[in-house]
Amino acid sequence: MTTRRHFLKTSTAALAAPLFLNASRLFGAEAQGRTIRTIRIGHIGVGDRGSLVLQNFLSTKGAISAAIADPFRQRREAAAVRIKNMQGHEPSLYNDFRDLLADDSIDAVIIATPDHWHVPIGIAALRAGKDIYVEKPLGLSLDQNKAMLEACQKSNRIFQYGTQQRSVEILKRGVELVLNGYIGDLERIDVWAPKGKSGGSLEEIPVPEGLDYELYIGPAPMRPCTKDRITRHGSWYCRDYALGFIAGWGAHPLDISIWGQDYDQQGPFKVRGTGKIPTPDALFNTITSWDVHIEFAGGIKTHFMSEDVAKPIVETYRNNFSTNGTTFFGTKGWVSISRDSYAASNPEWFRVKMSEGDKRVAYHKNYSQAFVDTVRDRTPSIGPIQDALRSDAISHLSAIAIQSGEEVVWDPKAYRILSPEPLNKLMSVEARAPWQQV
Repeated sequence: MTTRRHFLKTSTAALAAPLFLNASRLFGAEAQGRTIRTIRIGHIGVGDRGSLVLQNFLSTKGAISAAIADPFRQRREAAAVRIKNMQGHEPSLYNDFRDLLADDSIDAVIIATPDHWHVPIGIAALRAGKDIYVEKPLGLSLDQNKAMLEACQKSNRIFQYGTQQRSVEILKRGVELVLNGYIGDLERIDVWAPKGKSGGSLEEIPVPEGLDYELYIGPAPMRPCTKDRITRHGSWYCRDYALGFIAGWGAHPLDISIWGQDYDQQGPFKVRGTGKIPTPDALFNTITSWDVHIEFAGGIKTHFMSEDVAKPIVETYRNNFSTNGTTFFGTKGWVSISRDSYAASNPEWFRVKMSEGDKRVAYHKNYSQAFVDTVRDRTPSIGPIQDALRSDAISHLSAIAIQSGEEVVWDPKAYRILSPEPLNKLMSVEARAPWQQV
C-alpha cells in the first residue's frame, strides 16, 4: 500500500503547529503551572461502531478530534457536525485514510473500520508515525496479526486494543481475585459470547451516492454491492470482511481470560471444536454457534462457547446468566464476571480490599482517556498488542478447528500450527490488488 502525500500545505500549516492548553483546565488544580500538549486525533471509520468510539473521545481531556476519514461522505460530514458542536472546531475531512495519515499534525488515530481493514490501516498508520487505537477483533488472519505485532515492535509506537472491558471495575476486581489466589490454583475457564447471525441479501443494488465503494471493499474480494453488504451486519458476519462473532464479540471475554492467566504462552496447546456455519446461499457465512475446547500446556483448560451453548452450562453454577462472560475455576472456588453482572462461589470475595503487595493489573476507569494519557506520557498501554495477539489467536484457531474438523495443535512461540501441518495454509488470506499490505 503506497502512502499518498498530497494535502495542501497552505491549508494545514496552521494545524501543523502543536496546540497547547492550560493544564488546570484539563487535569485540575494539581496540574497548575504545567503546560500540557493536546493530542490531535484522527478517526478512521465513523460508521456504527466508529461513531460510538468518536463520542467517547469527544469528551476526553487533553485531546481533540482533528480529522475524519471515511469512504461514506455522509458519515464523515455527520461526524464533523458532532465535533463542531462538542469541541467548537471543524475537523479536516478525508475520503481516503491515506490522506489523513499524510497529515503530520495528527498524533494518533482511532481505527474503527470493518474488521478486514484493521491491520492494513494499522500498519500504514504505524509507518506514518502515528500511535494507534484499534477496534477489536485484530486481524482477518493469523498472519495479519503477526504482521501487526512486528510493525508495532519496529515502530515503537503506542498500540491500544479496543477491548473496553478492561475499564470495567468489576471485571478488574474479578481478575485480581484470580491472580491473588482467592479461588486457589486455576484449573479451568469458561468463556462465552453472543452467537452470530445468518441471512443477508445477495441481490445487487446500485452503489449509494456518496460512497467510494472501491475503497470501502479495499483488500477484500470485489463483490456486487448489496443492501446488507454495506451495513454493520455485512461487516460483522461476512467472511470477506470478518471472522464473525467468534472473534468480533469473543474478543471481549477472551481478553478477560487472558488478563487472568498466562498459560497460553507456556508451550503448544490443543484446540478442538464444533460449530454451525450457514449455507452459502446468503451473504452472512461466518460461524454462528460454536463449542470449542482448549487445553493449554500448563494444564489449564478453556471451554469457549457461543451463548446458546453456554446458557445451560453456566446456569448450573450461577443464576444471573449473561450473554457474555468469563468464569475462572480453581481448587478453592470460582469467580464469574460479565460486563453487566458477576457471581462467585463466595460472594464476599467481591468486597475484599486489595492490600499492598497484592498482584494488580493496569487499569484506568476511562478507556479513551487511558489512550490519550498513554500517547501523551509514553507510558505502557493498558491494552497491549501482545494480549490482542493472544486472545485473537484463540478465535482464529477455534474457527480453523471447526472448519477443518481436526484437533489443532498450536505453538504460540513458533507462531505456527504443529499439526495437522497442512492447516498452516489457513493462516493467511489473499489481499486484492493493489492492497497487498500483508
